[in-house]
Amino acid sequence: MKTIQKNQEQRTGGAFLVRTAGTGNHLPAQFSEEEKMILGSVKEFIQREVQPHAEEMEHQKEHSRSVALLEKAGELGLLGLGIAEEFGGLPVSFTTILRVTEEVGRVSEFSPTFGVQTSIGIAPILFYGKHAQKQKYLPKLVSGEWKSCYCLTEPDAGSDANSGKTRATPVEEGAAYVLNGQKMWITNSGFADVFIVFAKVEDDRNLSAFIVEKEFGGISLGEEERKMGIKGSSTRQVFFNNVRVPLENMLGEREEGFKIALNVLNGGRIKLGAGAIGTSKTAFDLAVAYAKERKQFGTSISNFGAIQHKLAQMAVRIFALEAATYLTGKYIDDKINALEAGGLSAEKAEVAAVSAYGIECAVIKVYGSESLALVVDEGVQIFGGMGFSEDAPMARLYRNARITRIYEGTNEINRMLIVDMLLKKANTGELKLLERGRKIKADLTTGETDSEKPARGPKESLVILQELKNANLLILEAATQKLGKKLKEEQEVLMHVSDMVMQVYLLEAVITKIANLKSEGQDSAPHKNKDIANVFIYESVEKIRQAGQEAIFGFADGEERSQLLSWLESLTMPVQFNIKDARRKIAQMMIEEGKYV
Repeated sequence: MKTIQKNQEQRTGGAFLVRTAGTGNHLPAQFSEEEKMILGSVKEFIQREVQPHAEEMEHQKEHSRSVALLEKAGELGLLGLGIAEEFGGLPVSFTTILRVTEEVGRVSEFSPTFGVQTSIGIAPILFYGKHAQKQKYLPKLVSGEWKSCYCLTEPDAGSDANSGKTRATPVEEGAAYVLNGQKMWITNSGFADVFIVFAKVEDDRNLSAFIVEKEFGGISLGEEERKMGIKGSSTRQVFFNNVRVPLENMLGEREEGFKIALNVLNGGRIKLGAGAIGTSKTAFDLAVAYAKERKQFGTSISNFGAIQHKLAQMAVRIFALEAATYLTGKYIDDKINALEAGGLSAEKAEVAAVSAYGIECAVIKVYGSESLALVVDEGVQIFGGMGFSEDAPMARLYRNARITRIYEGTNEINRMLIVDMLLKKANTGELKLLERGRKIKADLTTGETDSEKPARGPKESLVILQELKNANLLILEAATQKLGKKLKEEQEVLMHVSDMVMQVYLLEAVITKIANLKSEGQDSAPHKNKDIANVFIYESVEKIRQAGQEAIFGFADGEERSQLLSWLESLTMPVQFNIKDARRKIAQMMIEEGKYV
């Protein structure tokens, strides 16, 4: 029984905290020949047909170019990846979908339009629709003939989505519903044929979900929003005025809408992170090219240490985001395969697998959006005055990136969700987080002090990773023990703990990626990758120490505070090596290649 329980614990989201560093099966995903062809097709589509129209999409008024490109993507089969052939799609691995999303993310003027159609615009029907609903709607959505949008947010219901006021009133003895209400910030709404709408039936506590066709009548749209960025996408308010919706157009069961919304957003979050990889690489490549071309004081600015520091930081962030995104994709694929082998349908298996790794999906959303923010910000800085000009591409990338920290759940909400999901798994016994935290505390009480430890270098990566996991578990258990149910009200503490959790997962992903590259003989740049890993190890220790200190200051006092700080210090000793030289070597290799490699 203990072996079974341990195996189950290892195969769920959040298990990285209790898993011993360096254990487990982390082999990278393998792509079939068909999947490789798909990736080649999407790269060609982006380079030849999307990228040349980036500037045009930025200034279009009717979004005709975005619509035409969406339809072209449908013709190429890119809107139906991961969907059964019966409905016009092509079954592929979850990791393949992430790779496609990354490539589309290289053009941030088009990626929101594509993302809504393929993710939150189709997923509710794919995962929760009845067979007849799938037969009716999926083929036309997959082909691009019909466009879809996702109507959840309201003027007074953003992060608190379940408080929405849109109402669905049963009529005709329950044969239909009449929708009345307002939605806002609805991407693709200006040209959508199908609206996924969340509303409360009468005085229900939870939302229900409906498939609403524009042809039903009663739908009106506000003007296009004047947005800071992503101007290539259509974003409007949507008004429902006595819209009659047949009973058969309810998605799932009554009051199941909130669950549908949350589960769909899990998948949207990791895809946002994948898209951020693509946008970050675009920004990085532009920054490198400009730094090599721009000359000051008689030399290219790429030769200056300050510029190399920026490029190295950008590259390290991209590497870590890639590592975590595709490690999570592999976990999800493995879970899907196991669930399908157990008898679940492909759709139900994907919902369950993505939900199981909801913690990791939230980590990637937060880190991906914040890494993208750093990359484009430093890109603007490298461009200097030209970065502030709309005549250069970096300004547009900077503006487009800002929304990623807001939609798919704000980063603040996602940080708190990470801890909430962990504690729920702890309370149900799915993860022995608190028990491990208590054991670590007991071991530290009788163990060695920080003064007895020798100085550490980054080559001790697994030892460092394990100690950072222990620091996480120690502080999570202490905060839970001290605050109990009040912990959820201490948002600052939650966010500091969440930052610690995220950094541990990212570090494990980086170490895993390096190990995989070596074992597979694919490490074409071992010195660069080693330097990236070393820099990330150093930064992880520093960030976890700072976040841990601030968390402790937020809930502990007196002797408990002093003891926790002492233990934290012993678990987060500085990693000693020449980080300046490591960053320079990372940057110099990228500069030599002229792009992110």
